[in-house]
Amino acid sequence: MTDVPGDAASALQPGPLLEPLLQFQGREALIWRDRPILFDELLAGVRAWREILLPHGLGRGACVAFRGEFSPQTVMLLLALFEADCIAVPLTRAGAEPVDARLAIAAADALIDFGNDDQWQLRRLSPPRPPPLLLQLRASAHPGLILFSSGSTGEVKASLHDATRLLERHRQARRSYRCIGFLLLDHIGGLNTLASTLFGGGTLIAVADRSVATVCDAIARHRAEVLPTTPTFLTMLLIADAPRRRDLSSLSLITYGTEPMPQTVLSALRTALPRVRLKQTYGLTEVGILATRTDDAGSLWMRVGGAGFETQVRDGVLWIRARGAMLGYLNAPSPFDADGWLCTGDVVEQDGDYIRICGRRSEVINVGGEKVFPTEVENIILATDNIAEAAVMGMPSPVTGQVVVACVRLVADEPAHQVEARVLAQCRRHLPEFKVPALVEVAAHALHSPRFKTLRKTPSAAP
Repeated sequence: MTDVPGDAASALQPGPLLEPLLQFQGREALIWRDRPILFDELLAGVRAWREILLPHGLGRGACVAFRGEFSPQTVMLLLALFEADCIAVPLTRAGAEPVDARLAIAAADALIDFGNDDQWQLRRLSPPRPPPLLLQLRASAHPGLILFSSGSTGEVKASLHDATRLLERHRQARRSYRCIGFLLLDHIGGLNTLASTLFGGGTLIAVADRSVATVCDAIARHRAEVLPTTPTFLTMLLIADAPRRRDLSSLSLITYGTEPMPQTVLSALRTALPRVRLKQTYGLTEVGILATRTDDAGSLWMRVGGAGFETQVRDGVLWIRARGAMLGYLNAPSPFDADGWLCTGDVVEQDGDYIRICGRRSEVINVGGEKVFPTEVENIILATDNIAEAAVMGMPSPVTGQVVVACVRLVADEPAHQVEARVLAQCRRHLPEFKVPALVEVAAHALHSPRFKTLRKTPSAAP
């Protein structure tokens, strides 16, 4: 294990990509374990990492994977890789990820593993022959970024980005803010949070974990202004009664995305946090994060797009064309059509320039020819007493093709038959019969992933 030396006297100076950060010297760039890291120290760490990488043969075009959470050294390394025109492959320890398989797909030249103390180990690898797309990016002499995501099939896909294009929008002047680093480092949303915060001269506040208690403590202790998170986490925040029990007075903005927001949760948040602006976000690994706008913070209708993006709705599904879109998948055919449009797979309703996301096309439940969106049923279930989480999915049926089934997690223990009766009664009051669950199962485990997204898996029992 090695510590990165902080040689501020290094002759290597930031290039055009990071030069805007020089104006923020003297300000706090990061808060990690309650310790502030100034922009001066951040840039010195970037220079130090560049000096470390070169003796290992990791110069321009090298593909370097690293595994860790938001910390001073992971951020310094990421910026150093971009500065050196390398290709960065951020990985995290959240969940059971097949790291070796991902390293092979990325044709990674090295893996740098970070421990909890922010020390690291570097391991050189013997990569397979790089895929043509990777060779194409190397020939351009631009920095790159590889992000892994699993689509509706659960099959892992590796998206290759030109990091220069991806970061272009963040290099414009903007206001600075103190932001919680909630979304993970290997997620397009987490990287968007990092870039927008640093290039705005703000402060990214790292959290030891993503529990409600830890996040709320970080907000209070470091006077965080922005919390980028998911609807599932915000549901947990309300159940814990955090708006009343915790000091969240510094918050001015909560952004939410990665999954549809239940209307019941949004309404409850507006009541619990009346001074906080709530903003829906939208983005995908393949195209980046789009600008969004809504005329009513209590509404789930929004406009999406902004500079560098075009949108269309085709047969009720959202399509996007982006100037900063990925170059393609390393291990799958291109998802773009001949004109550069990407089918998002998100079914939407449209009203003029505004859309409302109903859910993923792959998750639509077909009950005798009638379509059921899981989020619609989950919204009704979440309004039922004593329900902490709800996950709705389809189960095969010989009669109707599929039936609706639901898993719920409780706030407090209660006999399962009482829960089922109350949930079914609530659904029958507000939904047509074909949308009412044929089965309600009480789960003892969380119904969300480590990334705080709802997991929709078929229950163990059949109706």
